[in-house]
Amino acid sequence: MRIKRSLIIFLTMVLTVSLLFPISESVKASPPSSITNLTVEYMDNPIGIDSEQPRFSWNMVSNKRGAKQQAYEIIVSDSAKNLMQGKFIWSTGKVASAQSVNIKYSGSTKLKPSTRYYWKVKVWDQNNKLLESKDNAYFETGLMSTDGKTNWNGAQWITNNISTTEPVNVTLFRTEKELGNNPIENAQLYITSLGVYNAYINGKEVQLVQDQNKPVDETFNPGWTDYNSYVNYQTYDVTSYISNQSKVSLGVMLGKGWFAGRIGQVGQYTRITGNKLALLAKMVVTYKDGSKDIIVTNESTWKSSEKSPILENDFFDGETYDANIAREIEGWNNSNFDDSGWSSVSAINYVGKVKGDRGAAARIAEEYTQYPIEAFKYSEIEPSTQNGGESTLDYGHAVTANVNPKSNISLKGGETLIIDMGQNMAGVPSIKVGGTKGSIVTLRYAEMLNDGRKNSNIATGGSDGPKDTLYRKALTSAAQTDKYILSGQGVEEYQPAFTFHGYRYMEITADKDIRINSVEGKVITSVGEQSGTITTSNKDVNKLFNNILWGQRSNYLSIPTDSPQRAERAGWTGDAQLFAQTAVYNYNDIRFLESYSEIMDVHNRNTNGIYGSIMPGAFVGFFANTVASGWSDAGIIIPWVLYQQTGDTTVIEKNFAQMEKYMDYVGVNGYNTGLFGDWLAFQATSTVYLNTVYRAYDAQLMIKMAKAIGNDSAVEKYEQLYAQVKSDFVKKYLDESGNLLTASADNFTQSRHGYPGADNAQTGLLWALKLGLYETNQQKEKMIQNLTANIKNENSIIRPGQPENTLAVGFLGVNVILPTLSDIGDDELAYTLLLQEEMPSWLYSVKNGATTIWERWNSYSIKDSFGDSSMNSFNHYSYGAVAEWMYKYMAGISNNPEKPGFQHFVLQPTIDKQNRITWVDGSYKSVYGEIESKWKVKDGTFTYEATIPANTTATVVIPASDLKDVTEGGNPLTKAVGVKVIEIKDGKVICEVESGSYTFEARIN
Repeated sequence: MRIKRSLIIFLTMVLTVSLLFPISESVKASPPSSITNLTVEYMDNPIGIDSEQPRFSWNMVSNKRGAKQQAYEIIVSDSAKNLMQGKFIWSTGKVASAQSVNIKYSGSTKLKPSTRYYWKVKVWDQNNKLLESKDNAYFETGLMSTDGKTNWNGAQWITNNISTTEPVNVTLFRTEKELGNNPIENAQLYITSLGVYNAYINGKEVQLVQDQNKPVDETFNPGWTDYNSYVNYQTYDVTSYISNQSKVSLGVMLGKGWFAGRIGQVGQYTRITGNKLALLAKMVVTYKDGSKDIIVTNESTWKSSEKSPILENDFFDGETYDANIAREIEGWNNSNFDDSGWSSVSAINYVGKVKGDRGAAARIAEEYTQYPIEAFKYSEIEPSTQNGGESTLDYGHAVTANVNPKSNISLKGGETLIIDMGQNMAGVPSIKVGGTKGSIVTLRYAEMLNDGRKNSNIATGGSDGPKDTLYRKALTSAAQTDKYILSGQGVEEYQPAFTFHGYRYMEITADKDIRINSVEGKVITSVGEQSGTITTSNKDVNKLFNNILWGQRSNYLSIPTDSPQRAERAGWTGDAQLFAQTAVYNYNDIRFLESYSEIMDVHNRNTNGIYGSIMPGAFVGFFANTVASGWSDAGIIIPWVLYQQTGDTTVIEKNFAQMEKYMDYVGVNGYNTGLFGDWLAFQATSTVYLNTVYRAYDAQLMIKMAKAIGNDSAVEKYEQLYAQVKSDFVKKYLDESGNLLTASADNFTQSRHGYPGADNAQTGLLWALKLGLYETNQQKEKMIQNLTANIKNENSIIRPGQPENTLAVGFLGVNVILPTLSDIGDDELAYTLLLQEEMPSWLYSVKNGATTIWERWNSYSIKDSFGDSSMNSFNHYSYGAVAEWMYKYMAGISNNPEKPGFQHFVLQPTIDKQNRITWVDGSYKSVYGEIESKWKVKDGTFTYEATIPANTTATVVIPASDLKDVTEGGNPLTKAVGVKVIEIKDGKVICEVESGSYTFEARIN
């Protein structure tokens, strides 16, 4: 009893003391620091890695201020058991370094092909405390060859035996093999094709499965490359597909894809195979006793068939599927199928390289699945009054009746059903439908519905039919039509396999009565994990940001394309380069752009130094070998963006020789003088002028990249080039007063699309200011005056017919305008442009119901109807490059160009002094960890919450004129832990800040 009484008294005293003297936040117990997010080649537990020196990265996570890494040790073993026991093939030893990104394997033991390696990392923190990763991290090498022969164990490229001059529509391949009696340890499948493949093992579709994660449904593999030069292969762990099986059946269905469809005709890829599809595959089954069974594509054990339920397939035109044939050949991809009627196969010689890569693989992204928000039916069109009807619209209107899209819908033969998915996207429908055998269900797609009006200002503009019908004029020659032929066996499910569409609206018709049970929109994309977020107090800006995300999801599909709906969908390099910085903020798409850099590098090698305007070759063949400023320069700009975002020089080192060839080519041959320019700008800038500007820009980037890789001779070469270009520029384009002669110096009157040219055009001024193309401050100030006057456009004097406070830039000015305005100190004008709602502006499309980014500022006009149908995509991404400013300036999360890779970065939140936007919440998952930046302004107080990841530091810029007006955590800034005041300049307090979470407050005017 005495012990209990004493214990009670003691606990009471402790509780009393704790209430009277609460523990301060700084000494409360906090979760321990940890090591997480282990990646190899920027991927989690990747398989099929062919790099001899894969790159290792990890993050340190801690809520302690000043947490950082002082040293690390990477340990790699050839088994999980050996890793646990401390047996390794490579250890870095303890390395005194804060680097935790892009550390290359440098072991004396060469990595073996087709081998899984396990690894971990040890980290010593700021207190020399040892932290060790807990993740079961691994990577698996691929075949470690590119000739398509080495380590393929005799696998042959196989194709069908049919003699034809036309591309085969679909080819089925299959083989079977008895398995051994020993327990299976693991199994891997290595596969690629000329065409796109769907692979099956024992009747089950092969998907990417890693650990216990949800399988990834990749599609359209092996992806789009220049098939004349190389093709990628993919690796799959298929152990789970054959466990407890006595036999393995491997079936593969090939469709046209980019290789044999209309989209690839410019590349003339099918000449490789004589208009046939081809397959290369190897499957390795390893037993627990170490023995193996190997299945390879060859002439002796494989068979093929052209009898497929997919009667037609093309990316532009769509797919036709006959469910009756599917029933006839049911089980073709499973064991014990009677393939006696199938044909033998032939081996072909493919001379291109075969490389292991899935960094740009497209997938069916279930997390983005869309569901209908509205639907209506019609069977009657009310003609216009001039055509004998009563409709006041030029083309009349459909007589519609609303239906519930979430319930079963009965559709009579001859009726039309329109379904609004609520979101423009790239993908395919997944539909459940029933009806009589042989009924043909036709699915057509469009981004917009007709408004029934003509556009008197544009000959090819306006609707292409009655109001509430599909607007399909802008699809050019793309049919965008799927057909499904019913088997009559109850409710049938259909999801196209070898096509994709750009659409928001679906039209469903049938030749007989049908029942539609459900419709879903399956999104197809190559984007990785979302890495950036921005939310503001302005709902329209939030919608704009969401539209930008959807534009990237829709157009990052194997390569950066330009639109997912019309007969184009090509890799336009101008779009790719100007959006690249935004892209890597939005999503973890580093590997995606590295894969595209490979395509550009190969193109350059094949053309003796040219980066084309489209890569790979597609759409119009001329453009693949056309050097155009702002387009071809993607070969220089995208590696620079990747370097800035990661601090990794790998892409620069790999591509630098080809960049130099390009620079030399342009130096001798120049750019094409008549193409593109500031594409679709409302006030055009001379293309010749922009040729000079991009020559200067490339020289600047080459200087910086040469310094990064220690190429001193190249630094000197490009410093001289920049100096010469600048000197020539000043002589030609600047008059005595500092006006910029962006039109008269080149006798430039209008762009290819009829927009007028003018001196002191916005894009021209922006680039001159960005690159420092002036000799005196007077010239600079004159440029600034001309730029602000042009944008303000008071009384429409400078740009007649265009509203005040509007931009007039096109593709080559859109990612430059707001950053340049902020850099010259005019944040308010930048905000004014962001928030402008009149055309041309970003919010104009938002106000008009856009769910993605439009190709044109005036793709649609309430006043005039649709714009030029010859080029009118409602799902682009170029103008979405404004998000670069939103991240770097509005949210304030900016890379430091002098210290690439976000181990040290800049937080410079930019407030709207007119309080049109009162708060911004932004974040970015950098390669070193997640950065958070959240600010608000209320009652004259600026509150800023920032999180700097462990093992990083930041320069923080607070909008305040007096140090006394700024606190952190309620303490004077000079006494804040982890904060060092550097200077007070131009109404800003600039600090160096250690890792951790901070809350700053400042009194502002």
